[in-house]
Parts: sequence; C-alpha cells; structure tokens
Amino acid sequence: MDDQLRQPYQGQLVKFTNVVKGWQTRWFILNPEPGTLQYYLSESDLPCSRPRGSIQLAGAVISPSDEDCHTFTVSPASGEAYKLRAQDTRGRQMWLNRMRVIAEMHTRAIAH
Repeated sequence: MDDQLRQPYQGQLVKFTNVVKGWQTRWFILNPEPGTLQYYLSESDLPCSRPRGSIQLAGAVISPSDEDCHTFTVSPASGEAYKLRAQDTRGRQMWLNRMRVIAEMHTRAIAH
C-alpha cells in the first residue's frame, strides 16, 4: 500500500444527522492502523476531547451518492449508514479512495 494512504487523513466533512434533521459540519479523522473513521464537533475539539463517533471500516461499503457529486455514504458492517458530504467532487474522491483502501485492507485482515 502507498505510504501516503497509511497516514491518518483528516478534514472537514458535512454529516447528515437525524437528531437535528439536517446537515452538520464535523471534523473527521481517518485512522488507517485501527481502520476507523472518527468524527469530532470541530477541529478545535481534537487535543482534549473524545470523538463524537467512530466508524469501523472493516466490512464497510463506501459508495458515492447519486444525488450530487459531493455526497457519499459509509455503511459499516454494524448497520447504521452515515451520509457525508465533501466540499467538492475532488474532495469526495479523495475520501472515497482512502476509505475504500483502508476498508479493504481491514476486511482482508479479518478474513485471514
């Protein structure tokens, strides 16, 4: 695997939340080693707070949405799907590519 893909990747995504029935901006960190996608309220929460949520990527299906060119869905093996939106098409592709590589790597590791 490409060394760049082994590094944690982070940035802002907009997450659809059912609680508020709308889109909320969150800070996401993709952690290749444990195979997780964690999210925080904002980047300033990072040093001292726990993530608001963590998604296990092993066995997850990560797919672009048909509704527009910024939105995509992460459907972990555990069930609940997460609807996310990047700032632009290129950003969505970056997140999709990285998450798919990590999901595949961890799914294969579990299979062995």
